[in-house]
Amino acid sequence: MIDNQGRIKGRVSIIDILIVLAVVALVAGFIYRQASPHIDAILTPDAEFQITFEVNRIRSVIAEDAIVVGEYVFRQHNRQPIGRIVSVERQPATDIMMRSDGTALLATMDDRYMLHITIEATGTVSESGIAVNGNDRMAAGTEVALINRRFIFPLARVYSVDWVERVENGDE
Repeated sequence: MIDNQGRIKGRVSIIDILIVLAVVALVAGFIYRQASPHIDAILTPDAEFQITFEVNRIRSVIAEDAIVVGEYVFRQHNRQPIGRIVSVERQPATDIMMRSDGTALLATMDDRYMLHITIEATGTVSESGIAVNGNDRMAAGTEVALINRRFIFPLARVYSVDWVERVENGDE
């Protein structure tokens, strides 16, 4: 089937077949690359967000004094800033309490608060979500440990992530 000169049935060389396959692979790769979305369409760098974290059962001393609007909040594991605190909402904390007869009751906890801490952050939007500090994904339900020079919240849950629209000067 293959002769002394490397041809199949005396007509086509194996090298010719490999060259044709390489050209076909290059053309297929070029077409795939042109058909896929460009990276500019996938990523939106330096977008501004307001991330609201929910922290529950916080003692009143910390809830009233330790959280200061304007200060920065950091991720605990890498000490990278997430963003700046822009607002804090305090509500009495509630919990499910069991009565002696076996029924459950939603009761307000004395000296405890549930906090909604809103932070303004800069991140990157992609098809897989929002990333702050490169690879810290922020989505509703994500649990994050937050620190500040005044507090440590080991279990803060992302409550919401909202896109902040930038208003350009002169566009009124």
